[in-house]
Amino acid sequence: MPALVLAGVVVFITYKSKSQAEFYSKPQIILLSSLRFLSVFFLILLLLAPVVQWYQYHRLEPTIIVAIDNSSSMKNSAQESEGLVNKAKQELKGVKTDFWIFGEKANKEPNISFLDARSNYSDLFGEVENSYLPSSVSSMILIGDGIFNTGTDPVFSSQNINFPIYTVGVGDTTKQVDAAILKVVSNPTAFLDDLFPVEINLSFQQLAGKDSKLTIWQDRQLVYETNLTIRNNDFFQQQLVHLKAEKSGIVNYRIETTLFDSEKNATNNSYEFSIRVLDQKQKVLILEHGAHPDIAAITRVLDPQVNIEYDLRNDASGDFNLSKYNLVIMHQLPDANSANSPILQQLLNSRLPILWIFGTETSIDRLNSLQLGFTFENPRGYEYGTGSVNPQFNFFQTNELQVNQMKTWPPLYVPFADVTLSGDWQTLAFQTIQQVDMQRPLISLGRYSGVKTGLIAGEGIWRWRINDLAQNQSSAIFDDLFLKIINYLILKPNEDNFNLFYQTNYMEDQDVTLEAELLNESFEPVTDPEVSIQIKAESGLTYDYVFDKADNHYELNTGNLPVGTYSFQAATQLGDRKFTEEGSFRIDKLQLEQLNLQADFNLLYQIAANTGGEFIRPEKFEELLKLLKRQSELNENRVKQLVFKEFIAMKWLAFLILFLVSVEWFLRKFWGSY
Repeated sequence: MPALVLAGVVVFITYKSKSQAEFYSKPQIILLSSLRFLSVFFLILLLLAPVVQWYQYHRLEPTIIVAIDNSSSMKNSAQESEGLVNKAKQELKGVKTDFWIFGEKANKEPNISFLDARSNYSDLFGEVENSYLPSSVSSMILIGDGIFNTGTDPVFSSQNINFPIYTVGVGDTTKQVDAAILKVVSNPTAFLDDLFPVEINLSFQQLAGKDSKLTIWQDRQLVYETNLTIRNNDFFQQQLVHLKAEKSGIVNYRIETTLFDSEKNATNNSYEFSIRVLDQKQKVLILEHGAHPDIAAITRVLDPQVNIEYDLRNDASGDFNLSKYNLVIMHQLPDANSANSPILQQLLNSRLPILWIFGTETSIDRLNSLQLGFTFENPRGYEYGTGSVNPQFNFFQTNELQVNQMKTWPPLYVPFADVTLSGDWQTLAFQTIQQVDMQRPLISLGRYSGVKTGLIAGEGIWRWRINDLAQNQSSAIFDDLFLKIINYLILKPNEDNFNLFYQTNYMEDQDVTLEAELLNESFEPVTDPEVSIQIKAESGLTYDYVFDKADNHYELNTGNLPVGTYSFQAATQLGDRKFTEEGSFRIDKLQLEQLNLQADFNLLYQIAANTGGEFIRPEKFEELLKLLKRQSELNENRVKQLVFKEFIAMKWLAFLILFLVSVEWFLRKFWGSY
């Protein structure tokens, strides 16, 4: 409205004067006034920069997605599955169709190989959801056997899909005769001549009344065997075996169970794993406030360990030669009497790994002042708290027995205080107070200022061991868990300013990753020098790499390496000093896809029902394609889109103003005016 008024005023001033009326005829004044009015009006609009809006309509052709499981469990159905994909390509010509495969990862339009070592349905659903607009997909055809072993539950993850999924089941659903090694859990490291536990989960299908033999081989030497009686046609057996580490280095083991004549899947009758056996003797210093049953429980764990010696001292003010120890256990120290003992500063200067076990005699103020990477904030007395294993903890493996058993063990006497961790820590177990899961650490392990440190934030672990004995007639569960804590702390890198961190075992589909740390004389991290490494395979083939530099350390990702055992030597130089680190690791074969080859059509049926689709067998695939093609043609969407545009962005308006002004100027000149 202001633009109209202002344009009208300009026109009135220009063409309503007597001189203009005498010079132009009335029709000429009307024409010139109109031209002036429009040009001024549009010019004011440009200066005010208003926005216009309107609706645009687009025709959107919906997409049909065809996805096929590319994992190795599909090999037996490879010909049938590829035939279904080719038929889809022929029948859906003229329809917008995208082809996907999924296994370890979901990819659009790659080649089908049926070589992936994992089946991850949830990754497919996530990738598709992120790649398409909600209204741009009409349906999905999913070809698979329903076997998944990675990612979240496919039925749950399919709930986010807002279009129907039509599942096509391939493979054999009949229960087959099968003896399978489902899972093997073992410690990654052990000491020479020590016993280490191996947990083996076995499954026997359609073999009721048969006998099976379980054997374990160290290279070509038989080290364990036992006979098993299969009680029913769906029989599960969990076997806990203790093996003796008889040689140092990377030691390979192979577990085998009887291969029956009628078995079609022989791959899952054997399983290979390896451990790292260390031959050096380790020495532990145990410093205690005073006699306590916790100390008795600890020494009972250490006594049978051939490669671990310990000294027990209750005089924290004495003289110690710390250089001969590999680990220090501090039980309820520092207390009020030893708060100013010089041993505390000696320990910190020694850079030895320390396991701190908290108790009622511990001086909280003194402990906090030592800056150990953990702090007890606002202590308000003590309370009882049980332990709950953290599933995200990965410094070492905890088996199902340890996870389930800890929940039933008696509570520890813990400080009623918040525990703050700083540095590189992981919590093994959180506190549970009166059946409420707290986020307060009960057992935590990590590195602070480059030194491994452990914390048990409560006293009474002796009750855990007694309870284990009472429930299981053995303390193996507690002893194994405590030994894992000790081994993690005691197996520290050589503190010679150059340290390498790596796993001793990788699966064949994992990238081999290593990290290196180089410290100067003040134990401060530096990354100026170059760090090189040579990795050597059993075959003699060598791989040479140079580490990438990160903020305060070095990183290396070699990608996948073939199955086998590898040795390596890393080297660097800081000033005049040369450093080398040697080690070894093993790449183990991944057998997930071979554990179970029985197709699970029930899973495919649930996915289809969950999304409004339908489960079909391959015989009806052609009918499905024709139906989806008709639906796609009928369901072509007309999308309404609201568009906003500023006047100043309209180039044609500037040309219109120029045209109006030019016409007015021309007419005035043509009619003899100025």
